[in-house]
Amino acid sequence: MKGFLRALRGELYLWSVKRSVRWAHLAVVGLAAGTVVWGRVLLGIRQGLGGGGPGEAASWNYWPQFTDGARVGFFLVEVLTLIMIGGSLPREIGLGATRDPLVRGIARPAFVAARSCIAALLPLSLAACALLASAGAASLLFDGGDILEDGDVLLEAEELVPHVFRSIRHGLPPLLALGAMALWLSVVSRHAVIAVGSGLVLVLAPRFLHDAFGDAARWVFPNSLAGLGVDSYLAHVATWAQGYSDAMPMTFDAVISAGWIAPWPAVGLAWIGAILCFLRRPV
Repeated sequence: MKGFLRALRGELYLWSVKRSVRWAHLAVVGLAAGTVVWGRVLLGIRQGLGGGGPGEAASWNYWPQFTDGARVGFFLVEVLTLIMIGGSLPREIGLGATRDPLVRGIARPAFVAARSCIAALLPLSLAACALLASAGAASLLFDGGDILEDGDVLLEAEELVPHVFRSIRHGLPPLLALGAMALWLSVVSRHAVIAVGSGLVLVLAPRFLHDAFGDAARWVFPNSLAGLGVDSYLAHVATWAQGYSDAMPMTFDAVISAGWIAPWPAVGLAWIGAILCFLRRPV
C-alpha cells in the first residue's frame, strides 16, 4: 500500500496533538480513580453508621475496588472510542482535511490502514489509563489479600487474582473490535452524529436482545465488552470480588471462551469493509 508509513506518521502526529485526546485520557483517569475514591467515601459513611470495617466487609479490599474502578473506566473508554473514532472521519471530510494526504500520493487503502492503527491504539491507550488510575487509587486507599467477611475468608486471593487479570485481557479483543467497527461506521456515514448514533445502537441492541439470541448471544462481540457488555467478564469478577459467589457460575465458562474468539472476525470484516467503502467515498 503506497504511502502507508507516511500516512501512519501523519495520523500519529495528528492524534498526539489533538486537545480532545488529552482531555479524553484525563477524563478516563478521573472517572476510574474517582470511582474508587467514591467507593471509599461510601464505605466510610457505612462504617460510621455501624456497618462493617476492614476485615468485616468484603468491599474493604483492594481487589473489588480495583475491578469496580476498572469496569467503570472501561465503560467511558468504550463510549469515547465510538465518539472519537466514529465521528472523526466525517468531520475531516466535511472540512476537506482528508484531501491533502490523498493528493500527496497516499493511496486510499494506505490511508484507511493507518487510521485502523489509530482505531486500535487509541482505545488501548485509554484502557491503560483506566487500569493504572484504578490500580493507583485502590492501592492508596485499600489493602489486598483475601476477601473477608466478619473475619472469615469468603474468597482467597490466590483464586481471585488470576481471574482479575484474565478478565482484563478478555476485555481487550472486543475493545479492538469496537474501534474497528467505529472506523467502518466513520467511513460509511456522511455525518459524525450518524456514525456515533449507529455505533451506540449496534452496541446496546444486543444487550436488549440478549434473551432473544439465546446461546448465540455469547458470539455477539458487544456483549463481551468490559464496560458496556451484558456478559462482561470483568463485571462478573468485580461482583464476585464483593463476596457474591453466584457471580461466577460454571455456565459462564462458555461465555468466556466465546468472548476470546468472537471479536476477531468483526475486526477483520470491519477493516476490510472500511477499505472497500473508502475506495468509492467522495472526499
